[in-house]
Amino acid sequence: MPLRLLICSDSPAATSGYSIQVRHAARMWRDLGHTVAICATFGHHGSVGEWDGFKMYPGGLDGFGNDAIGPAARDFKADLVVTLKDVWVYRPQEWGQGVRWLPMVPVDHDPLPQGIASILRSAPAYGTIAYSPHGRDNLADAGFAPFFAPHCYDPAVMFPEDRAAARAALGIPDDTFVVGMVAVNRGGIPSRKAWPQNLEGFALFAREHPQARLLLHTYTGEEGHEQAVNLPVLADQLGITDRIAFVDQAAYKHGLPDAHMRRFYSAIDLLNAVSLGEGFGVPTLEAQACGTPVLVGDWCAQRDLCFGGAALPPEDALRFYDGQGAYVYVPHPQAIAGALHVLAGELAAGRAAISHKAQEGARRYEYSRVREDWRAVLGALEDRLRSEVTRGVVRIVHPASVFCDASDSWAAEVAR
Repeated sequence: MPLRLLICSDSPAATSGYSIQVRHAARMWRDLGHTVAICATFGHHGSVGEWDGFKMYPGGLDGFGNDAIGPAARDFKADLVVTLKDVWVYRPQEWGQGVRWLPMVPVDHDPLPQGIASILRSAPAYGTIAYSPHGRDNLADAGFAPFFAPHCYDPAVMFPEDRAAARAALGIPDDTFVVGMVAVNRGGIPSRKAWPQNLEGFALFAREHPQARLLLHTYTGEEGHEQAVNLPVLADQLGITDRIAFVDQAAYKHGLPDAHMRRFYSAIDLLNAVSLGEGFGVPTLEAQACGTPVLVGDWCAQRDLCFGGAALPPEDALRFYDGQGAYVYVPHPQAIAGALHVLAGELAAGRAAISHKAQEGARRYEYSRVREDWRAVLGALEDRLRSEVTRGVVRIVHPASVFCDASDSWAAEVAR
């Protein structure tokens, strides 16, 4: 039986990494014959709308939609509610009766944090979806039996552009060695994307490479939103102000198109994606799909996504036990600098071979291949639901549901 699936995450019309994966998942599930709606807990508010033929429910007053998910699920008569955000932001006990929760679980620590395991057991979740091999293994080690369906990219969108043309479009001289970064700049101690360590590592590398530049696709942090690192101030302290550049901040805040990101990846020499830990790492995948090698940490999900480039071993990082009750890895700047130096030499000796390895490894995560992973997952869930006595979610009828249309009945329940 086809499923009715409600996916809850960022709006597919927005430009976040979550938005991109919501677009892919919703279309895949529709391709496979299921009925899909979206609850956009970021990027869409105020009324029920539509995106690409999908009904799109707005987020509520809660930043992660805990006040909107239950009413949306009942209005849509969802068989399953699939969430794509950190598990700890959700309070499924507040969603009301009959909601079957199927979280896509990011695991960016090692091992799975005990708090995450407790939430999944106490809800309880109807099942779990791992979207990296690391996450799958850590969930299994914690006693879960996760389904597996990784994130993906669209090869019609992410592919190598002519490098010279891409550089000319971005104003990058041919003789410049460009390290790129695509990462959120948001608070946390230590910085989750290791901004201080990465900038210091580049500064050490740049001392020996006069033509090196750092191109950052991120928020500068100058306005102090969300306790971001003030990257221009940090660059000044490190003496690399003349070595770094940012994407246009106005365009960044409003979202840059896929074509820009493809050009960005194609123009840089390598992507530095070393962080404390990743649940997946979409930029790492996209860069390699465009033929650009990467530098990552050989820990958490990033170790699964390095096909062309290099991975810092855990010995080159400080193993740090953070507030979630598990370990992340804070990279040493000297190790980052050394890895950049080695990669620069390898690229000078033979860029084509490294680029080929990057592209070939990324192909496992093409849209069409990951759609087959979802075919298996959703088929198993169909079988499970078919064996149950009842189908769908329990719908409690309120007077507003009798006298209003579907969108109004949803609004009436949210307003209760």
